[in-house]
Amino acid sequence: MCQLRVRLVMSDGREELLDEVTSLTFDGDSITLTPLFEPPRELRGFEIKTVDCMHSLVHLAQRAIDHQAGEHQ
Repeated sequence: MCQLRVRLVMSDGREELLDEVTSLTFDGDSITLTPLFEPPRELRGFEIKTVDCMHSLVHLAQRAIDHQAGEHQ
């Protein structure tokens, strides 16, 4: 099984690294990350910066802080 690491960079400079992500789903302005042993996380207001296939790493960056951006449950 192939898993990804996802690096989230927030608009205020904070970063979070998620390991063992098994899928990413894109739907409009929403990105849903599904980790192996955790519930899915829905992100809004993020964009893909890079996909590094050699290191199984996806870099997502938050565009700006607004009322709809961030993580939704």
